[in-house]
Amino acid sequence: MQILSTTGGTINFIPREDISSSKTYTLKITSENKNKVILTDSNASIGSNSFYNTYVTSQALVEGAFYMIEIQNTTDDKLIFRDKVFCTNQASTTYEMTSGVYTQHNTGANEYKYYSAPWTTYIYLN
Repeated sequence: MQILSTTGGTINFIPREDISSSKTYTLKITSENKNKVILTDSNASIGSNSFYNTYVTSQALVEGAFYMIEIQNTTDDKLIFRDKVFCTNQASTTYEMTSGVYTQHNTGANEYKYYSAPWTTYIYLN
């Protein structure tokens, strides 16, 4: 799963086949909420690193929404990559699904008192 912000970002991926400069690639982003294609790049510019490839997008996305990405080799008509995207402006290392939804309340010290008798033990909450 890829995580992008509302202003897009970089998609890192490992394709099913090597990327060739002699072939044409199409990238499609589909909104799962609307079941609608929101971006089609019919001549996708794909970057290359040592072990993976990249695609940079500035497509506006909706906070908290899910999307599907498909990259197709249009020269050979083959799907080379498919993945899910989640859009959030929160840092991925500190992401909380319930951010701003729940509040924490201090209910006190939660101290316990133990009373023991020879035949039984009682616990009272203070």
